[in-house]
Amino acid sequence: MIRIRSLALALLVPGALIAQQGEAPRELPRELPLKYSGPPTKPEILPGDLMTRLYIFADDSMGGRQVLTDYNLKGTAYIEREVRKLGLKPAGDSGGFFQNLPVVRRTFDTASTITIGGTTYKGGADLIAMTGGRVHQLSGAPVLFIGAVYDTTAMPSLADVRGKVLVAGPFVPTPGFNGQAFVRTNGFRAYQEMLEASAGLVTTAGEQIPPAQVQQATTQPQELMASEDEIVSLLVTRRVMDALLGAPIASVAKGAAGKPFTTELRFNDAPLPGRNVVAILPGSDARLRGEYITIGAHNDHIGFRQRPVDHDSLRVFNEVVRPQGADSPNRPPTAEETTRIREMLDSLRKIRPARPDSINNGADDDGSGSVSLLEIAEAFAKGSVKPKRSILFIWHAGEEAGLWGSTYFTDHPTVPRDSIIAELNMDMVGRGGASDVTGEDKDGKLLYGGPGYLQLVGSRRLSTELGDLVEAVNAEKNLGFKFDYAIDANGHPQNIYCRSDHAEYARYGIPVVFFTTGGHADYHQVTDEPQYIDYERMAQVSKLVFESAVKVGNLDHRVVVDHAKPDPKGACVQ
Repeated sequence: MIRIRSLALALLVPGALIAQQGEAPRELPRELPLKYSGPPTKPEILPGDLMTRLYIFADDSMGGRQVLTDYNLKGTAYIEREVRKLGLKPAGDSGGFFQNLPVVRRTFDTASTITIGGTTYKGGADLIAMTGGRVHQLSGAPVLFIGAVYDTTAMPSLADVRGKVLVAGPFVPTPGFNGQAFVRTNGFRAYQEMLEASAGLVTTAGEQIPPAQVQQATTQPQELMASEDEIVSLLVTRRVMDALLGAPIASVAKGAAGKPFTTELRFNDAPLPGRNVVAILPGSDARLRGEYITIGAHNDHIGFRQRPVDHDSLRVFNEVVRPQGADSPNRPPTAEETTRIREMLDSLRKIRPARPDSINNGADDDGSGSVSLLEIAEAFAKGSVKPKRSILFIWHAGEEAGLWGSTYFTDHPTVPRDSIIAELNMDMVGRGGASDVTGEDKDGKLLYGGPGYLQLVGSRRLSTELGDLVEAVNAEKNLGFKFDYAIDANGHPQNIYCRSDHAEYARYGIPVVFFTTGGHADYHQVTDEPQYIDYERMAQVSKLVFESAVKVGNLDHRVVVDHAKPDPKGACVQ
């Protein structure tokens, strides 16, 4: 699952952010073997099959499967071999199973310039930039000083900033400032809307541009790089800022107009690899096989950690202090928590020595969804149940990088977009135990898993019928799930509805259901490994998704969309 964060805030707000946590555990849950090689899989959906597959797909040899790396290519090659063996129909590019993503790595070209009042300043020495277009110029746009970065007092209206370049001074935190709490406020959202409505943003780096920032690269799909809709963002030295404002920034009043300027910004783009895996089980009814139920998961994770860390030490620390893993603030432990950590780690040290670990295996995120999708595909391909409508299986790439694969597929589908009648998405379906903190409710209270625990997200946002159908399948098949909808609340600050691939289908009005067992202390950590997965629960989730796809696939009508469809080009709204 993609981690939502503000890049600008991460750069500008230093220090640990502290939040209240619930009671920490006294001991760690049970573990399976570190390594495992299972027997060949069977047509039925079985926990043992899922275990066999996940120990392959989330092994250290897969290197964290980060998109744009050879490790992700290795992971997608494994998926492609499996679906080819199943005899599914390829639905990628040029008659194959892969749909390649046009992703590029962009670097700033120091031949870029900014000219203010007849003086030209050079890229690299006095400015760096980020923008949507390959070559982007601003000439004569009005300039408006808006105070310090993230100063939400007396902000100009959207009408007042349209077509203007906004200039902001260095971030100045107030006493007791909490960055994580700030990004959840209406003030932050209004500030972001103001920036998006403007023509560009200029901030200052100080006396010089850090060399490392001059060399930094941006990587994303080429279509986004070519867009002219994104605002220009400049980072300039103090002397450029003073020239732009016509006076030292400390003496300029908020709301003052600056001097117009001209830029010529250039970037160098280099292509990089990234690919979806797409396969089809044709429907059994000649009249309906031209309609599709899409079942998806994402094939990528976040790769390597820069420096190895002791696996057990990190896992114990997170279980006690950061029960939501990367979604929890990285804060120092209390004295009482420190005692618990020492006790738990001491008990582990009696069993095994320290193990340095640097690989983010992504067993749950989203190895669990990827291999569950393989298991479902095998059940359809080798089993006797053949729905009337076709099933489209897709393993999206680049979800962790920003929903790249699902965005590209829904913009450039390999089947007619209006033939997709529903999308069932699995992301992190291998945990949900009683000791797992699976998220927070809308008021910030921690949620915990337990027997039959499963979160459903977005299941009734476009189609009430689709949400009711999943509930009915659970009851009819006696699958025993207790659905948690807390994380799906409108306006929920964790924004889960917008954080996985289903959101890209929903923006086109395609009804979706996102199946997830929720978060846990190993989320986006090197400790997300196959030995901590609940394979029985994974099998039950896979059966629920399988049966839901059968139910939708055999309906005598398309799933009814009874809610307003969003703007496909608009921002996702929780």
